[in-house]
Amino acid sequence: MRDESQSIRQVFFDLLEIIGLVIEHTVNSLKYCFENKVNSREFWNHSYEVAWRSISTVVITNVSIGMVSSLQLTKHFAAFGAISEIGGTNAMALVRELAPVITAVVVTGRVGSAWAAEIGTMNITEQINALKIMKLSPEWFLVSPRVLACMLSMPILNLVAILASLTGAYWVAEAIAQVGIITYVDSIKRYVDIYDFSVTSIKAVCFGAIIASIACSYGLKAGGGAAGVGKFTTKAVVTCLICLFAFNYVLSFVFYSLVK
Repeated sequence: MRDESQSIRQVFFDLLEIIGLVIEHTVNSLKYCFENKVNSREFWNHSYEVAWRSISTVVITNVSIGMVSSLQLTKHFAAFGAISEIGGTNAMALVRELAPVITAVVVTGRVGSAWAAEIGTMNITEQINALKIMKLSPEWFLVSPRVLACMLSMPILNLVAILASLTGAYWVAEAIAQVGIITYVDSIKRYVDIYDFSVTSIKAVCFGAIIASIACSYGLKAGGGAAGVGKFTTKAVVTCLICLFAFNYVLSFVFYSLVK
């Protein structure tokens, strides 16, 4: 019983530590931004890595998600003669929840893991200490460019993901129930408005901060040689995914239960 209570207590303290790290890295990154002290070269390099080099994976993943979502809905809606509602129903699920979450998962696997491993390798090879000796802050040189790049790139990727998923959903709806493009778009307009796009963009920015902050934090804590880097990289990815799903529920509850 004592071991279980200690485990629960440890999980709680770990969660508080993660929340604190995310807030700290985000605030420091925004501070550098407002003070015009951003490492611009690293920022643009990481923006290219997050946004441009992730687009193909994001598009393929979200097209598949949209097609699967439409496949499950179209047959049932067509059976009840409600094909005019297919586009809007798909759009609600994809715009509000699936597109930002799936995009965040893709970025976590593709970019977050790479950053954790890269910074972890720098840490065990004393490159972080070398930066400190040269009076370069690891927060300024390594963390803040990644946090800002991820926060600004994620909304762009999210919009691409929404377009890709809705396109995939339309292909299936048209193939199964011969839903016209005008009917499909009109349905989306009735169900989804600017508020939904604002919320999904806010989610994307928050997810970007979570991914970059956690990846960098675990990288900076890595130790124990190559095996330690692999261990901390795995921890970073798992922690990112848990926080993304949990925080997605919190944001959805706030914006769709308390606010709207």
